[in-house]
Amino acid sequence: MNVRPAASLLVCALAAGCASTPIWSSYRITEPLEVPAALELARGELAAGRSREAYERVRAAREVLGLSVEVRDELERLAEACATRRVEELVAALGDPDDFDDLEPKELPRQLAVEMSLAIARHHVDDGAPLKALKVLEDLETAFPRHHGRVEASALLIDAGVALVHSGGGWWLWTDRDDGVQVLEFVVLNYPGERRVDEAFFELANAYEHDEQWGLAIQRHEELVVSHVDSPLAPLSQARIPHLRLAWIESPEYDRKDLLRARAELEHWLSMHAGQSHEADVRLDLADCLERLVRSDLGIARFYQRIDQPFGARFHALRGREVARESGSSALVAVTEALLSELPDVSTLPGERRASEDAFAPDDDELRDALERARDAEARSQTQATERKP
Repeated sequence: MNVRPAASLLVCALAAGCASTPIWSSYRITEPLEVPAALELARGELAAGRSREAYERVRAAREVLGLSVEVRDELERLAEACATRRVEELVAALGDPDDFDDLEPKELPRQLAVEMSLAIARHHVDDGAPLKALKVLEDLETAFPRHHGRVEASALLIDAGVALVHSGGGWWLWTDRDDGVQVLEFVVLNYPGERRVDEAFFELANAYEHDEQWGLAIQRHEELVVSHVDSPLAPLSQARIPHLRLAWIESPEYDRKDLLRARAELEHWLSMHAGQSHEADVRLDLADCLERLVRSDLGIARFYQRIDQPFGARFHALRGREVARESGSSALVAVTEALLSELPDVSTLPGERRASEDAFAPDDDELRDALERARDAEARSQTQATERKP
């Protein structure tokens, strides 16, 4: 077996003077005196329609050190001409992306690099390889931030990402939706203000909601509303935010702040968008939110009743009845009235400090500590009572 050609290629790849010359290139230009002849040969190859050979030869010549300014300028002009022809031919032919391997976007003029990268990305998307398209456009964004092809790049990736998040495909622990999220996240992070990016925000929020990642879903809806105020999707995102906030809440006793925030968001939506197609859903969410607020107060009122704190019990029962009346639910009003009928009508008891209006609010850190201390005391009392039994 003849290993000399392979060894030669390896040496070329490692040599500092050949740092950007393709490893498959057969051109070895190391001396300044060789460059004029290489230029003439490259012009001939370009005229004969062999743009790849011409471009590789020029790239090899560009690596030579010690060239005069005039020769260097001539090399750059010819390199651009060869690259332009090569890109035009490949884009027109719609060839395999591997055909572009001899062209490095960062070594091309900006316009050419953008045109080539978009062509390759389109091919990858059409070929069912959207993540390869994403990689190409990531490299382009790195080489040329804020390039002029961002509108087309974002639209291309949005189409691909949306198709993936709606796909039921995948394998083992990875789904097409995961790939779609990766593509759309790149879009919203790199092209947040481009046209149709509101669609990317919305689809991401839906994907995160599907996976019960409530915080991320809310964040993407909020970003849509802030960055795309005039989007037709903005009102729907505004409605989904409190809906997801309610889905995220696990314990109404300790998440009253989020319940109150959701209530404010729902009531604001109704004040701004009443009559729109999603009004019925928003009203259902508001009814759910108000019921949870009532249940929260009732639960805490019963707790205070159990530990013989009538003022705290009555305070929360009264507040729960007020919200129940606002909700319009006669059933909730009846429940709060029933609890109030069991409680003494007192504003304060002998030896008991009157609490401020919000002293028993379950969203207050002080209340959380008080509840924990009360539970601990109750548990200790039960333990001691058990131990004293004969």
